[in-house]
Amino acid sequence: MRHFEAFVAQRYLSTRKKGAFVRVMVGFARWGIALGVFALVVTLALMNGFLQEIQTNLFSATAHFNVVNVFSDIPDTDATLARVRAIPGVMGASPTRLEQGLLRPNRSDAPPEGVQVKAVDPATAHSTSSIFDSLKPSPVDALKPGEILIGSELQRALDLRLGDDVAIAFMRLDLGLSGLQPRMMAFKIAGVFESHISEYDKHWAFIHLDDAKNLAGTDQASFIEVRAKGVDAIDGVKAAVLRTLNGPDAARNLNRGPFAATDLRDINKPLFAALTVQKWIFGAVLSLIVMVAAFNIVASLVLLVTEKRRDLGALLALGATPKQVQRLFELQGLRIGAVGTAWGLGISVPFCLIADHYRLVKLPSAVYDFITYVPFRLSIWDLLIVAVFPLLVSWWASRYPARRASRLDPVDALRAE
Repeated sequence: MRHFEAFVAQRYLSTRKKGAFVRVMVGFARWGIALGVFALVVTLALMNGFLQEIQTNLFSATAHFNVVNVFSDIPDTDATLARVRAIPGVMGASPTRLEQGLLRPNRSDAPPEGVQVKAVDPATAHSTSSIFDSLKPSPVDALKPGEILIGSELQRALDLRLGDDVAIAFMRLDLGLSGLQPRMMAFKIAGVFESHISEYDKHWAFIHLDDAKNLAGTDQASFIEVRAKGVDAIDGVKAAVLRTLNGPDAARNLNRGPFAATDLRDINKPLFAALTVQKWIFGAVLSLIVMVAAFNIVASLVLLVTEKRRDLGALLALGATPKQVQRLFELQGLRIGAVGTAWGLGISVPFCLIADHYRLVKLPSAVYDFITYVPFRLSIWDLLIVAVFPLLVSWWASRYPARRASRLDPVDALRAE
């Protein structure tokens, strides 16, 4: 009997003998749903794209996560590094120290610039960060004690050139003849990198790990940078590292033990949380387009019930049940929604794929210095939600006219005609 309801529903929607106004209303409903689906898919893909691009760019310049000892420097750094590198999923691990200071060129009176000075092991630094891909003129492996690598924006701001000498006043105090003074060290510029992230290119500098050890008076690293296979693998690898370093207690609670691990998602949690909330807020607002289209479904089906009153009376008199009549109009609402959803997906999905692949929508560098185009990244779960939502709305919108049609009295319907 379901074939009977589907057949009648299709005939009512496809007939062209009369009811031109109803057909126009059905067309508006379909295109309204298609517009809502298009807007939802594009918006969700755009928000996914920005979130992924920000994560990718941030993690391209830094390691995926850092392992620290909460009480002191990394004890027995070489042995700890060997244990970390042996863990499945770890693609690279490098010892590091971090200092802060003021950098000033020796050959000019330019004001000093505040910098984050990262001390790296030249032999392993490239395995945890791709920021050195742009390093010129020599690779990071060639970095020697007494040399420094600076960002392109810092180079332009201080008018520095390769081979220039610079001095850094570190945030460490020494007791001198005139009292407490910042500890000073001189370096020669050996290379310039460009990450296209202003914060890194203007405020970061890299020195040899041995220089930082001498500065701190230690032979250990302060933390270990670790790189996983990808951003999605960070949580699993981080947990495995902590279980290995903290022992059996960490199997039940990763926060127990002397070692801890942090990544940029922890540091920038408000940013990523805000992007996720914005994604669903925009989606909720744009879903109102589908809700407005649902009113067209209600209107068109109410008009169709009025127009087909005599036919419905005849069907009920010939043995059709009220439930069948109700399902008939619910099927019409679902078909209107399905067609509109198919149109919307058929337009939006190719648009997102083409726009992302060919980077059609450009962004001015003044807006995002590390994202040059508008990224559109589709998610299968988002597409499923967008596909199901209009169908549910269409079914809900068809309920009122469907119940109204099912309650029709066949005697009154035939007598009125």
